[in-house]
Amino acid sequence: MKRFGEALNRSSDETSPIEHAAREFHGYYGSQYALPADDAERQRLLIQHNCLKRIFENRILLVPVALGPDDRVLEIGTGPGLWLLNLAQSVDPAVQMLGVDITPDSFHPLPRTILPADWADTFTLVHQRLLMIALRIHEWPQALREIYRVLRPGGWIQLRECQPYYEGEFPNKPCMEKLVSMYRCLVKSRNLYIDCAADIPGMLKEAGFVDIQVEERPQYMGKWAGEDGAANAANHLAFFRGMKTPILEAGGYGKIATESEYDALVEGLEKEWEEIAGIKREFYIFWARKPESQ
Repeated sequence: MKRFGEALNRSSDETSPIEHAAREFHGYYGSQYALPADDAERQRLLIQHNCLKRIFENRILLVPVALGPDDRVLEIGTGPGLWLLNLAQSVDPAVQMLGVDITPDSFHPLPRTILPADWADTFTLVHQRLLMIALRIHEWPQALREIYRVLRPGGWIQLRECQPYYEGEFPNKPCMEKLVSMYRCLVKSRNLYIDCAADIPGMLKEAGFVDIQVEERPQYMGKWAGEDGAANAANHLAFFRGMKTPILEAGGYGKIATESEYDALVEGLEKEWEEIAGIKREFYIFWARKPESQ
């Protein structure tokens, strides 16, 4: 696993933009994924998975399909496989399931957007979640066309993405505003499609899908929103901590110069969320069908 920042680590008596232990990041197939791939990130993904289950009334599958022994399920960007393992508890054990990701320690390592040629017309259901900071703008249409290809006629796709943060949206939260500004600079430098949620229905239609549907739910951040709000805040705070190394390696985008400045912003963000109610992000689940006849 590639370790970013190792060349910049120095002894404690030297000035360095990165003084923390470098976290592990995806370094395979030219990945531009902006978050780490280590134990801390896996813990964050567990929190995230549980948060998303709760805001959708513990439903992990909105697609109107009854999976049986002859069906196959594919999850793209499976990470530690939390969604796939959760689904396996609620369907016929004979349902065949496969998870793919871009790292060799995932269920089945693959490049970002190209699936094997012999998978055509194979799967009844394909699930993909939160690749807004993994796929570049030009890769999203290609990825959806590949999903269409590997689905059986009549098969379903389910996508889950989040409303991104926007600059200028938080005038009374200076820590939030500065972190969002750096986050937007980072994803722009990597051409990542963090605004994909608004365009997913159109991209699904262009790829050939029909019966396109969406449900959305708000995610509130902070203890003021109760237990779920505290869990959502923990997830998103860990998200910003995970971006520390690549932001510092990029020089802080003129916003910060040291690790201690970045850490102070995250600490300040936590206080802003606790003291000023109202932060929320919309989360979306899209689903659509491949036509029976093509």
